Amino acid sequence: MTECDHYVTGIALSQFIYGAKSLGIDVHGVLELSGLGKEHLIPSARVPGPKYEMALLKLILANKNNSFGVDIGQQIMPPLYGVLMSLALSSPSLGEALKYMARYQGLATGNCGEVEYAVDGNHYQLTIAMTHQNSVVRRHVSECVMTMFCSLLRLITARQDLSPKEIRLEHSPYSGAARRHLESVVCCPVSWEAGETRMILSENTHQFQILGHGDELLRVAEKQAQQQLEKINKKMSDLEKIKWHAGELMLSSTPRRETVATRLQISTRTLDRRLEEAGISWQEMVDGLRLQTALKYLSDPEKTITEIAEKLGFSQIRAFQRKFKIWTSLTPTGYRKEIYKQ
Repeated sequence: MTECDHYVTGIALSQFIYGAKSLGIDVHGVLELSGLGKEHLIPSARVPGPKYEMALLKLILANKNNSFGVDIGQQIMPPLYGVLMSLALSSPSLGEALKYMARYQGLATGNCGEVEYAVDGNHYQLTIAMTHQNSVVRRHVSECVMTMFCSLLRLITARQDLSPKEIRLEHSPYSGAARRHLESVVCCPVSWEAGETRMILSENTHQFQILGHGDELLRVAEKQAQQQLEKINKKMSDLEKIKWHAGELMLSSTPRRETVATRLQISTRTLDRRLEEAGISWQEMVDGLRLQTALKYLSDPEKTITEIAEKLGFSQIRAFQRKFKIWTSLTPTGYRKEIYKQ
């Protein structure tokens, strides 16, 4: 699987879009500039990873708040999470709730992230992994997810004084004010530059009973979660095959619809229909592949703009600059400056 095959669902995108809207950000403009629309906010929608990351970066830059992830993470919106919230509220204990949330996290994070809740002796740990390469996006997503789980603990237990034992983050704090803000919200010690993103719970917190627990409700919720996850995974299987071949062709030349169709032993008309069913055009898919690659290269200060343009198949650097500005509203150089400012 290439980086361009990564996706999140409408749940993850909605958390940031609706949360940013409450902060006064022009989310409509961000969606439009990122190549996204209202259809991507439907819970079952699969949002292409490159467009999702671009939307997050634009929201972060528009907010000009170094605690953006924390502010979004405090805004728990139960209706957005549907069956995931039902699983949590129907579980017998907080630890079991976190296990279910981790097992079906793909309903929100798609394959852009992974949540694991592990019990090893007296150690209860929730670990987060993600595919995001942009350091700014990683920082804000990490802080958002950790803040969200802290908020979740308090929501499903109705205990506002409940907090983790410790939180570990892979990055350093952006500033003293940002560090103090996060620590005041999570209400527990935070280890920075820990090389991982992890939440550690005490045994008492792990065993904390949930009053709304119901075995029958839990069975129904888990069945719904399984069905929804299968539906999301099946929906894009054809698109992932198309993307895989297009991405491979891009390594040596500009990918052509006819070539990909021939490889898949289908007609170009069938290929176009499958793309349409997935809610994306051929050009949008190719642009997404090129954009993701461009963002990755631009994060590497050793690569020049000219080298990146050549690797992406642009005959002239100006053509790359114009296209990148259409994609992001920034020039490649401007994008690099924004990264280094964060």
